[in-house]
Amino acid sequence: MSNVSVNAPKTPVTEGSSGVAAATLPNVCKMPGPPAPFVPTPLPNIGKSGTDPKKYSKTVTIEGKKVAIKGATFGSMGDVASKGTGGGIVSANVEGPTCFLGPGSMDVKFEGKNVQLLGDPMLNNCGPSGSPANAATMLGVVQKTGALLVVSGKDVCPLCKKVHGSEGSLKETPATQANAAQLEVKLTKKICVGEFPEEELPWGRMLGVAQCKCGQRYADHSSNTLEVFCKSVSELGWNAPKPGTTRKEVRAFIDNRFKKHSKNVEKAWARAQAFNEQFASKKTTAAAYPPGGCAGPKALVLAMDHGARVTGLSERWFRSDGQPVSAKIRFIDKSGREVERHFAHGKSVPPCMSCAVILPLLICPEEEMKCQHKTK
Repeated sequence: MSNVSVNAPKTPVTEGSSGVAAATLPNVCKMPGPPAPFVPTPLPNIGKSGTDPKKYSKTVTIEGKKVAIKGATFGSMGDVASKGTGGGIVSANVEGPTCFLGPGSMDVKFEGKNVQLLGDPMLNNCGPSGSPANAATMLGVVQKTGALLVVSGKDVCPLCKKVHGSEGSLKETPATQANAAQLEVKLTKKICVGEFPEEELPWGRMLGVAQCKCGQRYADHSSNTLEVFCKSVSELGWNAPKPGTTRKEVRAFIDNRFKKHSKNVEKAWARAQAFNEQFASKKTTAAAYPPGGCAGPKALVLAMDHGARVTGLSERWFRSDGQPVSAKIRFIDKSGREVERHFAHGKSVPPCMSCAVILPLLICPEEEMKCQHKTK
């Protein structure tokens, strides 16, 4: 992240500024029917300033990184599922270039062109030539600060009793955010066409999406895994769990993987269980669900059991009738304060109290974490 200001307090967009432009005006794309030939469906589109940058500065850099100037574009992700049916309704493109709509700085120029700034409005998923645009980010390109820190690495690891710092951290990434949004769209469509069991509706679960270093994706949901969910994940081309997967599989994986730390595993699980019992008896308002039953651990175990080196994890609340999650989630906000609040449908959610114990255990860097995929 650059410390250089242009028209303070604004800062320039560079290859290294981690700028993110997540479309706020709907990115409506052509998704496969029925009904034929396609269904107009809003899909996520997230532009990233360090992805496929074009027409950035050639001779002037900031902290060694090229700078976005007037005419610059960068790549995007999130809507590739519509590629086979034509992509964006307007742009006929998927993961198209992200273009600056804002003029940038009017008085600071590099190589004779205005320097583009964080906060400049953007056009998303543009056509191959840069127009027309299929969506827009009217709030402007922002620093990548919205993603959740799932595990900070600052606390003592429940497995090996060490403090790992950044090596023991796990974050939500723009990729897993986009994947979770894509899964939400898929599930909504399944519900609309009547593929979900009627007795399950309205259906509300946490969705968990993990991504391997090599790009493979994995997803599961909280509680017992439904068959229609597995089908949805497979149709996205991702790695799906088995129908009926429960928290028992999470515990079995942990016991098998961390045999040499069995005593610490037992202590950690008992601690998570104690949090759950306090929540169930209403002795605390902070959500703490049965250990291993949440979407995050289930998706993470699915990936790790497949030999993945997980680099990002998202948990997203999904409720078919749009209601928020019923319990409050306790977490540390950006100012460092411990707070509790509800989360709305379609929002990323921090780990519950039980998962705050189980997730660090799973990603302990003392254990081998290389991408070593098994054959499907």
